[in-house]
Amino acid sequence: MREFFWSQDFMEVETPAIVRLPGQEPHLSPMKIVLHNERGEKFQGYLHTSPEYTMKKMLAAGFDRIFSLCKVFRDRESFGGLHNPEFTMVEWYRPNEDFWKLMDDVEHLIHRLVRKSSKIQDTRYKQFPITELPNYQITKIHMRDVWREYADVNLDDHLDQPSLLSLCKQKGCGARDDEPYEDLFYRIFLNEIEPKLETKNPLIIHHYPAQMAALAKLSDDDPRYAERFELYWKGMELANAFTELTDPEEQRRRLESERERRRSLGKDVFDIDEEFLDAVARMPPSAGIALGVDRLVMALAGCETIEDVIALSAAQLF
Repeated sequence: MREFFWSQDFMEVETPAIVRLPGQEPHLSPMKIVLHNERGEKFQGYLHTSPEYTMKKMLAAGFDRIFSLCKVFRDRESFGGLHNPEFTMVEWYRPNEDFWKLMDDVEHLIHRLVRKSSKIQDTRYKQFPITELPNYQITKIHMRDVWREYADVNLDDHLDQPSLLSLCKQKGCGARDDEPYEDLFYRIFLNEIEPKLETKNPLIIHHYPAQMAALAKLSDDDPRYAERFELYWKGMELANAFTELTDPEEQRRRLESERERRRSLGKDVFDIDEEFLDAVARMPPSAGIALGVDRLVMALAGCETIEDVIALSAAQLF
């Protein structure tokens, strides 16, 4: 994996696992830790759920192509199956590129890993027929087309909370009137669409509704959708990618909205990282992606549980 990034002129960077302020994602729970200095003074910290904030600060400081291969931590996760509270992530950023370039990266990385991990010997120089390696063709599809094909729904007509709520009620999804757009979206996507997705080969779903932009910029061609994609393979979500938002005021608005959502869910609420917002204002236009390494190995090796690819899972330890 590192060889792939080195071949693309990336620099590997180390990011602190302990941070003062975590991200605001409503459905993630950072692990709290308490630090003491030599005088016994106490400091509240968190284990990072992603190196994203730190890496964007590096981009703002002038770093070019960077990647980080690191452990990340998430509390209140399942023990086993596809989840473990501690797992390995690779995250990388390309300044002055967009998320289409990251799709190329994903395809090239997977093909490289397939070649490297295969036990089949290439015999092209021994006057024998070449032994074929698995040829994983990556499909790319707009989220609008996914909904049309698998749910018979024109997503363009359901890009606001009231219209999507009405659709959920028509479908008998048990939706509440006060549910935010993203929760309504996943009521249909997870139950009606995701089980039908063909993910024997890698699948990239791109252009999420603007209300689910997170840290992504909106599309210049159609600002109703964000330049965000997710990678699915063998029934697993493996990666989340953005053309990064570089408007600090819009980023602040989104973070404040996510913080209020955390509050409504009864989760811990954190201060907004002002240094991160300063970095957003100064960083170049960039594209970034986070990919779960353990799940990628599961897909490559044909494993069904994360315990098959890590030495000691939380389920085994506790």
